[in-house]
Amino acid sequence: MRTLFFGSRALVAGCCLAAASAPGNAAEYGFSTYGLGGSAFGAGVTPPAGTYVTNLYAYYQGDIESTISFGGVTINAGAEAKGFSTGVNILYVPERKVLGGNLGLGVTIPVGHVDIEANVTIGPLTAAASTEGWGLGDIVPRAQLGWQNGELAHTVYIQAVTPTGFWEPGFEPIIGFHRPGIDIGWAFTWEHKPSKVQLNGTAGFTFNFENTETDYKSGNEFHWEWAIGREVAQGLVIGVVGYDYRQLEHDSGPTAFSRTVKGRVDAIGAGLSYTTLIDNRPLIFNLRHYQEFNAKDRWEGNSTLATGTVRF
Repeated sequence: MRTLFFGSRALVAGCCLAAASAPGNAAEYGFSTYGLGGSAFGAGVTPPAGTYVTNLYAYYQGDIESTISFGGVTINAGAEAKGFSTGVNILYVPERKVLGGNLGLGVTIPVGHVDIEANVTIGPLTAAASTEGWGLGDIVPRAQLGWQNGELAHTVYIQAVTPTGFWEPGFEPIIGFHRPGIDIGWAFTWEHKPSKVQLNGTAGFTFNFENTETDYKSGNEFHWEWAIGREVAQGLVIGVVGYDYRQLEHDSGPTAFSRTVKGRVDAIGAGLSYTTLIDNRPLIFNLRHYQEFNAKDRWEGNSTLATGTVRF
C-alpha cells in the first residue's frame, strides 16, 4: 500500500522555536519558518478524496556557535536549546479534480515548549540566563495540487506562515517567530515497483516578510528534503532521509550586519513509514530522526519527528 505524507512542516518549525535571530546574515532567530525534515516518504503524493487528520510530535535539541540576537538582546556563542512541539494537521481533498489533479486544502496548528540556556548580553552587561515555557505556535494554512503518472506522483504547493504564536521581545520563551512568510515548492515520489524502492524529494523557496516588532527582514531561503527507502514488508518502508538548507539573500534591519556568510545547515538520518488498514480506514505512521551538520549562522543539533494520520 502506498505511503502518504501530510504536511507536518509547520510542526517542525514549532519544535525549533528555541531559535535565535542571527545579527549577521542568517534568518532571524537562527531558524526558518519552514520546518526542515517535515517532508520525506510519500512527499509527492496528494491523496484521494477525503479528510485526513494527522497528529504530530517533534523534539529538537541543539546549540549555536555564533553570536545571535534574540528579541533585542544578544545571545553569545555556545547557547543550548531544547524544543518539543505537538499539533494537528487537517487536510481536505475534494472529489472534484482540478487541472486533472487532486486539490488539497489544509492547515497545521502547533503548540510548543522551549527551554533555552545562554550567556545573554544586554548593553554592557553579560550574565548566564535561562528561559522556558509553553505556547501556541504559528498556524500554517496550505494549498496543494498533485498528480499521479504511473510510478511518479508529484505535487506543487503554497503555504503561508501566520504570526499567531506566542512572542515577546527580550529573552522570552518564544513559540512563534512573529515573522510572516510564504513558502512555495514542488515534491515528488517515484516508486520502482519491481524493486520496491522509493525515491522522494521536496524543493522549496521561503519568502520572508519583515518582523514589524524588530524591524528585521530575514533573507529569502531555499530548502531541499529527500528520502530513499525500500518496502521491506507489506506497507513498511525503511530508509535514509535528509535535508539541506541555504539562505539566498542577506538580512536587512538595524541589527543585520554586513557579512558575506549566510545561514546554512545539512542533515541526514533514518526513517520509516508504515501504512495499514483498520476497519477499512487507512492509517499511516511516520518516524524519522535527523542529525544536523555543516551549520553556519544557524543552530545545529538533532531532531526526532513522529506522525500518525487517519482518513475520514
